[in-house]
Amino acid sequence: MKIIRLIIILITTAFIAWLFGSQIIALNKVRDDGQTVYLDLRPVDPRALMLGDYMRLRYTEERVPEGRDIDDLPPKGAFVMTLNENNVGSFSHLDSKAKISSNEVRFNYTRTNRSLTFGAPRFYFENGTAQTYENARYGVFKVSPAGKAILVNLADEKFKTLRPDSD
Repeated sequence: MKIIRLIIILITTAFIAWLFGSQIIALNKVRDDGQTVYLDLRPVDPRALMLGDYMRLRYTEERVPEGRDIDDLPPKGAFVMTLNENNVGSFSHLDSKAKISSNEVRFNYTRTNRSLTFGAPRFYFENGTAQTYENARYGVFKVSPAGKAILVNLADEKFKTLRPDSD
């Protein structure tokens, strides 16, 4: 009986490790191969946590589309955003699973309480480097064709990626 229990525990542990590993591989693939998209930031709120510094982020496009009530939107879904010449995304329409043009990108959202989120509400940075990110104007995302978006950095108004000065 102990052998069967041990085998079940080992198989379950291996499955969970495989599941986590496959998710990490999928996110790394989006980060490495995804399309770069910039989203306008709304006013940000720098704060400090015990584990480090972070900036609370809100995006201009995280608002309910005009003429819609938030309760009418499904809990999870996707927007189609039109990209300008600098790859800045702006809301176009809700995703209907139809083919999108080359200057459009799908962006998954989640509805929470009375707002929408793209899943990147905070940007963490090294302690003592907050001044580097004070002038952030855009969130820099990598987006997969399916709409999975990962926040990879922040950028200023000239689309320059913000990085702390190295000593």
